[in-house]
Amino acid sequence: MKIFTHTCQMCGTEFQSAGNTAKYCVYCRDKVQLQRNRDYKKKKEIGETKVLGSTQVCPHCGKEYILKSPAQKCCAECQKKISSQIKTVRSSKSLKSVRETNDQINFYVPAGERDRIKAYAKTHNMSVSKLMLAALKEYEKNHPDPVKPASEGEQE
Repeated sequence: MKIFTHTCQMCGTEFQSAGNTAKYCVYCRDKVQLQRNRDYKKKKEIGETKVLGSTQVCPHCGKEYILKSPAQKCCAECQKKISSQIKTVRSSKSLKSVRETNDQINFYVPAGERDRIKAYAKTHNMSVSKLMLAALKEYEKNHPDPVKPASEGEQE
């Protein structure tokens, strides 16, 4: 198990933990949790907290919905729209990044070989692309470059 060294954001002392996101040492962590509990209790007393099962108004469409989760921010219909928009944006960014950093080659293989190549790559924990690159390196290692043809000006 890896141990991370952190600096406490409250008192400034260095401490170690198994998690890489720790913010507070063991002493300050308890103090911070007590403060969070006090703040939550005040919010609850003045009615600023959301109660599970309560009726809320969706900020996107204005419809009322029943709160099913503490993290729920809108109705189910709007949540579906928002999550699909987020997925679309993420996938387009990812695809753009892949296209900017890679070239694409399409090639044909004899009928029935496609599945065999994919299975072979999978058994070696490789993608087909990585398998092809590894095969090319191996081929180049075992087959030195042939003599390059002379240019037109050098021909006799």
